[in-house]
Amino acid sequence: MNPEAFLEAGIAIYVAMAVALSVWLGIFVYLWRLDAQARMLKRELERERQREQPSSRAPRATVKRVSSPEHEIVEK
Repeated sequence: MNPEAFLEAGIAIYVAMAVALSVWLGIFVYLWRLDAQARMLKRELERERQREQPSSRAPRATVKRVSSPEHEIVEK
């Protein structure tokens, strides 16, 4: 097939549509992948924030000072 065949009116429209479709598909795939990467980064950041924040369900303990005769402080 010679290159001038693509310039005929009946075939040129199909070539133009194929090129336009290819470009739109490329843009769609690029945006799809970009969105997936953005979602992955967002999840990762949320996990990091949860690790940094103390949990509200953390166990609590109280410390009570008990004096015993062995551990008395002697002042001089």
